[in-house]
Amino acid sequence: MSDAFAREPRWDPRLFPPATRAPRAVQTARMLLDPQGYARSLRRRLGPVFSLRTFPYRGALVCAADAAANRVVLTDHERFTGGDAAALLAPAVGAGSLICTPPPLHLAHRKLLLPPFHGVRVARWAPRVRELVHTGLPALLSGDGVPVRPWAQRLTLDVILRVVFGLTDPARVATFRHALNAFVGMGNLAVLFLPEPLRRDLGPLSPGGRFHRLRATVVDLTREEIAARRAAPDRAHRDDVLSMLLDARDEHGAGLDDAQLLDELTGLVLAGYETTATTIAWTLHLLAHHPAARDDLIADLDAGSDRLLKATVKESGRLRPAVYNAMRTAAHDTELGGHPVPRHAFVAALFPLTHLDPGRWPDPDAFRPERHLGADPVPYSLTPFGGGVRRCIGVSLAQLEIETVLRELLAAAVPEPAGPLEPARLVSVMLVPARGGRVRLRARRPHGCPGRPPAPGSWSPPL
Repeated sequence: MSDAFAREPRWDPRLFPPATRAPRAVQTARMLLDPQGYARSLRRRLGPVFSLRTFPYRGALVCAADAAANRVVLTDHERFTGGDAAALLAPAVGAGSLICTPPPLHLAHRKLLLPPFHGVRVARWAPRVRELVHTGLPALLSGDGVPVRPWAQRLTLDVILRVVFGLTDPARVATFRHALNAFVGMGNLAVLFLPEPLRRDLGPLSPGGRFHRLRATVVDLTREEIAARRAAPDRAHRDDVLSMLLDARDEHGAGLDDAQLLDELTGLVLAGYETTATTIAWTLHLLAHHPAARDDLIADLDAGSDRLLKATVKESGRLRPAVYNAMRTAAHDTELGGHPVPRHAFVAALFPLTHLDPGRWPDPDAFRPERHLGADPVPYSLTPFGGGVRRCIGVSLAQLEIETVLRELLAAAVPEPAGPLEPARLVSVMLVPARGGRVRLRARRPHGCPGRPPAPGSWSPPL
């Protein structure tokens, strides 16, 4: 068990914000099966700051569920600190990754990692992203009732392998893809949220044992790639993230050693491709079930505008943010929203509730991209990528991927429902569509040929 969990205070209703009396196992099950609905019911009963008693926490998770409390948790670093709060993810992403790095080390590492993700550099990767989207589109367009998330996971993983690792050899890409899919797939990361005894490596058939073996495979591959890139004579002329990080230096001339690079790369991969793929899946699924918004977006894109595209991505992130929360720990005994919070308690900025606050978002359950065409929302009422100094470092790359997929796919096909609107499920820290975000894609008729849709597989991207 990590130090953060060892220090976590045990449950005492006098020391925490209000909570329901339901057993911990019941609360855990309800959160997994209906994360937004159950949390909203707690907020209605208990107010915008409440306690949630779920596994694997032995005390309670303090939840911030409105813009004011969200802002405090994300920006008041003297009271609510990052790094330790992500200890649950450390076995997956590495204790030295940016996700798990506590202050003040976090800021120094962030400065080293940030240059590759500046907007100008990310824009240079646009042709690669577009190429991978074009390569992957036929597989999505050929099905009838396709779950988008698995397709998007493959696409965004290939983008990460190309952009972050700089991999171009198809065999090497396939090896990495297989290892990462096995590590992330089949609920493997859900092991981290089991009670501590079940997370241990108890042999090859145990959940913990499988987790550690799959993690070791990913680690070995990443170490090999770091060593190969250090020895590459053309490294200085490459623009992938790994090559740039090998040459990155802080103000004292120090760079990242292999162990640090390993954790940072693992964190970038696991945090980057899953969240982006989930956002793509939710956006297309929501568009399929809201034809008026979908048709408005297609018309706007056909007219050469991206105004509604950006608004649509924001609205998808409001209704169904890919990441369920941002975690912090209380640095000392304090309060939040007028309620006590004990030292070392885990505190979560609960985005899906903040985004559905009727006081900030009129008709909060409606999918209305046009609400984002006016003035910016109240600060910290819309935070799908987090906020403060720990905001997602790869947000510009994620936005490039999401917008490129939507632009190219909607030029070729119209997403339509392939069943009812899917509920959200909580998988590790992800808010995912229960059946993968299924849609049916109807091929668009080419301009000038109103009676004949393109033959399957014959579509080519617009120039």
